[in-house]
Amino acid sequence: MLNEFYKRINLNTELKNISESICQLYKIGDYIKDEVILIGYEDFNYILTTSKAQYCVKIFNKDRTMEEIRNYITRIKMVSNLDINTPKPLQVSNIYLQIIEFNNIEYRVCVFEHIDGKSFYELKAMPSDDEIKSIVQQMSEIHNLKLKPEFIYDPCTITNFTKEYDSKKKYLDSKYSKLFSELSMRFKNIELDKLPQCFIHGDIIKSNIMKDTNGSVWIIDFASSNYLPRIVDLAVAACDLCLNSNNKADTIRKTHLMLSEYQKYAKLTEYELEVFPLLYDLANAIGILQICYLNNFAPISEEDKFWLKESEKGLNFSDSDFWNSIL
Repeated sequence: MLNEFYKRINLNTELKNISESICQLYKIGDYIKDEVILIGYEDFNYILTTSKAQYCVKIFNKDRTMEEIRNYITRIKMVSNLDINTPKPLQVSNIYLQIIEFNNIEYRVCVFEHIDGKSFYELKAMPSDDEIKSIVQQMSEIHNLKLKPEFIYDPCTITNFTKEYDSKKKYLDSKYSKLFSELSMRFKNIELDKLPQCFIHGDIIKSNIMKDTNGSVWIIDFASSNYLPRIVDLAVAACDLCLNSNNKADTIRKTHLMLSEYQKYAKLTEYELEVFPLLYDLANAIGILQICYLNNFAPISEEDKFWLKESEKGLNFSDSDFWNSIL
């Protein structure tokens, strides 16, 4: 499994060598050990332990362009001073991105504070009601940020469903064909301009929400952040953080809680509430679409299997009774 992660960065030296260079460059103590984070997509992330503390290191995927990385860095700078729980990036001479070279391979690196805790994905747990309230409060703070960064195309973003479906539907299991075709047609009728837009995180799900040893929740990884309809954040968060795959009634209750809690900070429009069920379904569907696509080229990971199962359950729950109980 580690080799699959190493391929993301064309690792051609011992990870220890990169870590020791990071320790010297950032002046963060002597190297002790490193531990690869075996969840997440695209980039290579690991925990670096030094004589001073622990840090989270991100090495950008070899296939990312410098433009994509600069856009990511811009977002990190934007959110680093927000009044939310998110890991702060370290700097060297006021620069966030560092280049470390070994054997003619450049490793493009960012270093962050380490959160002493685990993601809800790692904990195999749902957020409690109070934790959902905390997440929603922090989400609203993100939405209040007056930022409009350069757009980043993300194939997993709801608003890209039609384009992604058209290009990848041939990879879908036939059992999804009719439903996904209908979802694509319905999405084309959404008037996106009627949906209030703002800076959104874009991927508030279990793997991007951490719970520290003091019980506080943290929002991490703004790689999917964009200027998009705010209701997208709620749809993505609800279809994962509120899903109790063994209890439809509890899923209804938590989804209603999330929407109600958000409206304490910002009133949702009638049109946002009208299209929310469709966006919820699209959030589940686009995850299934991407996993089916990946499965045609290599066996899917345990993480992919988890998201596939969760997304299928979310779609199964989503019917008229479900939404009549929520909205």
